[in-house]
Amino acid sequence: MASQAPIKVSAGTKERIRYLAALTDATQAEVVDRAIEEYAARHADAIKEGIERARLVLAGGDAAVAAHLLGVPVEDVQRVAGDRPGS
Repeated sequence: MASQAPIKVSAGTKERIRYLAALTDATQAEVVDRAIEEYAARHADAIKEGIERARLVLAGGDAAVAAHLLGVPVEDVQRVAGDRPGS
């Protein structure tokens, strides 16, 4: 049996999941699983682009990761952090 973990959705979304499950003779978890599978298939290009962006940020080192998380230019982080190995 799969492990369970609650997810937070709006009351309207919860209600739609409940109705879809009842109408399709599926569990609510199955409806959500199917929706995620379909979303991933339909948005494969955007997901691939997101992975590439993450790879580029990680390849830039600690300073690039911090800059990305803070939403500032990497030069600002480097200026504040100084010239440290791994940054």
